Amino acid sequence: MAIVKMNFVSVSTNKENLDHMLSTSVQTGLLAAEPATNIVDEDNGGKLISPDNRFGGYLQTFKNIAHSVGYTLTKKEAPSQNYTPEEIESYIQELNEQFGLDSNSEREVLSEDDEIALDALSVCDFEKMSECQYLNFRFGRLPIDSFKKLALYKDEFFVLKKLHVTKQYVWLVYVTSDSYIDKTNKIFRDLFFEPVRLPKIDVHRRVEQCHLKWDDIYTYVCEQAEINELYPYVACFDENYVLSGFLAAKDYETYKKAFEGQPVSFECQDPRHVPNLKCPTMLQNGWFAKPFELFIEMYGLPSYGNFDPTLGLGITYCILFGIMFGDLGQGFILTLIGLFFEKKNKLFGIVGRVGVTSMIFGFLFGSVFGFEEALTPLHMSIFNVREKLFDVMKSSNTMTLLIATLIIGAVLIICSIAVNMINQYHHRHWGEFFFSQNGLAGLVFYVYVMGGAALTLTGAFNAFTKPLMAIFIGLPILSFFMKEPLERKMIGEPMKPKGGWGGFFIQTFFEVFEILLSFVTNSMSYLRVGGFVLSHAGMMLVVMTLSEMVGHAGIVVVIIGNLFVMVLEGLIVGIQTLRLEYYEMFSRYYTGGGKKFKPFTTLKSEIN
Repeated sequence: MAIVKMNFVSVSTNKENLDHMLSTSVQTGLLAAEPATNIVDEDNGGKLISPDNRFGGYLQTFKNIAHSVGYTLTKKEAPSQNYTPEEIESYIQELNEQFGLDSNSEREVLSEDDEIALDALSVCDFEKMSECQYLNFRFGRLPIDSFKKLALYKDEFFVLKKLHVTKQYVWLVYVTSDSYIDKTNKIFRDLFFEPVRLPKIDVHRRVEQCHLKWDDIYTYVCEQAEINELYPYVACFDENYVLSGFLAAKDYETYKKAFEGQPVSFECQDPRHVPNLKCPTMLQNGWFAKPFELFIEMYGLPSYGNFDPTLGLGITYCILFGIMFGDLGQGFILTLIGLFFEKKNKLFGIVGRVGVTSMIFGFLFGSVFGFEEALTPLHMSIFNVREKLFDVMKSSNTMTLLIATLIIGAVLIICSIAVNMINQYHHRHWGEFFFSQNGLAGLVFYVYVMGGAALTLTGAFNAFTKPLMAIFIGLPILSFFMKEPLERKMIGEPMKPKGGWGGFFIQTFFEVFEILLSFVTNSMSYLRVGGFVLSHAGMMLVVMTLSEMVGHAGIVVVIIGNLFVMVLEGLIVGIQTLRLEYYEMFSRYYTGGGKKFKPFTTLKSEIN
C-alpha cells in the first residue's frame, strides 16, 4: 500500500548520438518523459527541435504499396543495417516498378475465392499469358447452372479450365484465338459470366522474391518514425540535447546502466526540486489490493506525495459487498470465476476477492444457493444455538440488521474523518484539521451525536444535557461556521471576509445547514447495506418458491434462478458498494488528481 518513490532524471548527449539515446530510452521502458514544452522557457534559453517527417511519409508509402499487392508487412526485431533517405526512396521506386504501380495505383479487391482460383491458375505464369500475341485468356466465375449449359457449346472454338467451385459459382479460365474472341465473349456473357481482371504479373511470386529486403527497410523506417515522434520530448541547450522525465527511484541505476558506452551525462533530482512539473503516480500494492487499483484509477489516482487508499478501499469494499451478497454457494462461484480469469482483467480479481467475503457472510447467514436451512445443523453444532446463527428473513431480526448497518456506517464515517485528519496534519493544513466537518470539529460532533444517541436510547446515560450539548454540539457547529475566518487568522491574515460579514453570515448559514444535513444523509445511506441483505434473501426466497411450484423441474429453476440473482444482484450490489466508497468515504478524505505513470514504451505504442 504505497506510492512508488520517483526521481526526476535528465539525460543529455550530442546531436550525432541523439537517435541512439532515444532508442535506448525506449528500450528500457522505464522513463515517463516530459514534453520539451514543459522544460523550455524564456529563462533557461532552451529550444525545441522539429521532427523529420520524411520517415512518417515513407512508412505510409510502404503500407500503401503492401495493401495494393495484398502483402502484410512484418516488423523484425531490428534491421540488418541503416538506410539513407536516398536508399529508401530508391527502393520505393523499385517496388512501384516491380508491381507496375504508380502513386495512385490500387489493386483490385479480390474475394477469398478469387484468390484461391488465381493461385490454381498461377502455375501457368501470368506474365507469359499476358505476352501471348494470338491467344486470349479470360478469367472469372459462372453460376453453377450456367456452367452446366456450357456442354451445349462443346463444338465452339474455345477451351476452358475449371479452377475452383463453391455452392453458387464455378471459377474458370477460357482461352480462344483472336478470330473467335468476340463470339466466345458473347457466349459467356449470355451465361452471366462475371469477369475478374487477370493480373499481368504474379504478385505472390514477386513478393516472395523481395519480402526479406522490404521487411528489413520497413523495420528501419518504423524505428526512425518512432524516434522522430519522440523529438517533441527533447530540449536543446546550446549543443546538448536533453531528454527529461520521471522514473522509479529503484530503477535509476538500471536506466543509467543501459547507456553504458554512449556519450551521455545524467542529472538526477528529487521531484520536489521541480515543482513546476507534475510528478506521475505509480501505485505499488500487494496481491490482495492490486485489483482494486482499477477503482482508484476510475476515481482518480492520488497525487504524488499523498497516500494510496487502495488497501483501505479493498478491505471495506469486500466487507460491504460480502454483507449485502451473503451466500456461501454463490460466493464460491464468484471466487472460482475470479481465480480463473484474474490474469485477464483486474475486475475478475475483485470478483474473486468479494466472493470470499460473500462466502464468509453466507456461512454466518446460513445461506447456500438460497437453501436457508442447509447450514442450520452446522451452526447448532459450532455456535451452540437452537437454530441458525442469524436468520435475515426473520422479522425480529430486521431491526437488528438495520441498526447494525447504521453502526457499520458510523464506524466507516469516523474512520474516514480520522484518515482525513492524518492527511491534513501531514500537509500542515491546520484549518482543515481543526475546523472542518471532516476534521477535529466534525469528529467530535459526530462521535458525540452517534454515541450519545446510543447511550440515551439504551438508558445507560443521558448524553444530551445542555452543558454537554453546548460543548460537543455548539462548539463544533461554531467551528464549521467560523472555519474561513479562523483559517485566515492562523496564516496571519485579517479575519474579516473579503465580501464583508453580512454576506459571509448568510452564505455560511446555508453551508453549515448542508453540513449537518450531510451527516444525517451519509449515515442513513448505509441502510442500503441492510436493505440489500433483505433483498438478496427475498429474491432467493422467490426462486425457491418457484422451484417448489414446478415439481420435478425445480432443480432447473434453482440453477437458472441462482444464475439470474448472481448476475443481476451481483452487478447492483457491486455498483452500490462502489457508490458508498466514492460518495460516503472518499468524499471525506480523498481528492485524487494524480497523473498516471506512462513510460516511453506506452508512448511508443500510442504512436503506432
